[in-house]
Amino acid sequence: MATRQKTLGARAGEEAAGAKPRPSRRGARGQGVDRRELILAAATRRFAEYGFEATTVRQIADEVNILSGSLYHHFATKEEILEEIVRDAILATRDDAQRVAALPLDAEQRFVTLLTIELKRMTASQEVYAIVFNERKFFRRSEYFQYLARAKKAAYEAWSEILADGVKEGLFHPRLDIYLTISTVIRMLNAGADWFKNEDGSKIDAVAHYSLDKLLDFYLGYVLRAIRAPARAGEPIPRPAIEP
Repeated sequence: MATRQKTLGARAGEEAAGAKPRPSRRGARGQGVDRRELILAAATRRFAEYGFEATTVRQIADEVNILSGSLYHHFATKEEILEEIVRDAILATRDDAQRVAALPLDAEQRFVTLLTIELKRMTASQEVYAIVFNERKFFRRSEYFQYLARAKKAAYEAWSEILADGVKEGLFHPRLDIYLTISTVIRMLNAGADWFKNEDGSKIDAVAHYSLDKLLDFYLGYVLRAIRAPARAGEPIPRPAIEP
C-alpha cells in the first residue's frame, strides 16, 4: 500500500508540473529487457481478447513460460502492466486531439484531420486501442489511472470543441448531438480497426478488397453526410490538413 501511495503521489506531482508521468520501471539489460517485452506482448493479447479484470497474472506468466512470482521482478502489479501498455497511446491521443483542435482551419477540416489520425493510429496498434476503449470504465473508477482518465477526457473535449465550432460556423447540423456523435465515431473507428486488422479475407469478410484509404474514405463520407448542415450534404469531402 505504501508503494502504491508513493507512486500515486509522484504521478500527481508530475502532472502538476506539466510533465509526462514517468515510465514504469525497466528491467535489466539483456535477458531482462527481452522478458519484459514478452510479458507486455502476452498481456496485450490477453487484455485485448479477454479483458483486464478477467486476465490473471498466472495466465500472463504461463504464456511466457515463467512463474507468477518471476513476473513481479519486472512489474510490481497487474495495473502497472496495463499502464505500460496503454499510457503512451492515451497521451498521444490527447496531444494530437488538442493539436488538431488548435489548428487555424475550419471545423470540418479539423474534424477530417482528427478522424484520419485516429483511424490510422487505431489500425497500427489495434490491440492497444481496443484495450483503451474496452477498459474505459475501469480507468474512470481506478484511482491508479486517474491521470489517464483525465487525458481521455481532454481528448474528448478537443473533439467536442471542433464539433461545436462546426455548428457555430454553419458547417454542421444546428441540432447536432455532440456527445452521441463523438461516442459513435470512436466506436465505429475501433470496430473498423478490429475488422481491418483481424478478419481473414474470406468471401464473407471481404477485407482483402479494401485498403485503409478506401475504408477511411467510406467513414469520412458516412459521418459527414450525417453531421453536415443539410444544405452541405453533397459537398466534396476535404482531405486531411496535415499528414497523420
